[in-house]
Amino acid sequence: MLVYFNDAVPFRLKPAIITTLFLVALLLMPVPEGLTPKAWGLVAIFLTTILAIILKVMPIGVMAMMAIVIVSLSQVTNTTSRGAMADALGSLSNPLIWLIVIAIMISRGLKKTGLGNRIGLAFIALLGRRTIGIGYGLAVCELLLAPFTPSNTARGGGIVHPIMKSIAATFGSDPAQGTERKMGTYLSLVNIHANTITSGMFITATAPNPLVVDYVARVTQGNFHLSWTD
Repeated sequence: MLVYFNDAVPFRLKPAIITTLFLVALLLMPVPEGLTPKAWGLVAIFLTTILAIILKVMPIGVMAMMAIVIVSLSQVTNTTSRGAMADALGSLSNPLIWLIVIAIMISRGLKKTGLGNRIGLAFIALLGRRTIGIGYGLAVCELLLAPFTPSNTARGGGIVHPIMKSIAATFGSDPAQGTERKMGTYLSLVNIHANTITSGMFITATAPNPLVVDYVARVTQGNFHLSWTD
């Protein structure tokens, strides 16, 4: 059972010790001017969570859940356990958060089933008679996948990049052989530019977009809300 759990939820002891010492050090520091002790405690938990994710103490989902639990138990956002729990889970009531979750599930489906690769290859087959046509094919593939793939890294790096790399290799363009300028450099630039542009075209094209939309709506007290079609 322990071996199965370790495979499913890998745990790294040394990064965990470093992360714990980092949290203790932050909590022992003098509270910065303008912050209450509880506010500084929340900052410490946040920074420690980021460090734990960077050091890969455990998978990011586990670390996120642990952060929620710690915020609830430490009561840094409220004076009661009930209020602290409500604060910790408050963001989950936001419909935009669930929009991201659903889009990520669709994205995972596109990647696991290979549908994203098939879509990309279909456009390459349709437009790839010339080098510029391959570039258009990659761009159109990005455009089609963007509304359903809220991780632009997963879209550009996990779906489009392998297609681009295999095409470049087929034409003898390989950085290891010093022939990347034959085609690979051009296709790589197309990939990164198309990824960046499509990320700004749709709310669901990258995870921060819905959060920005929600933030703008709250700052303007609901007077300005950018819908998906807008």
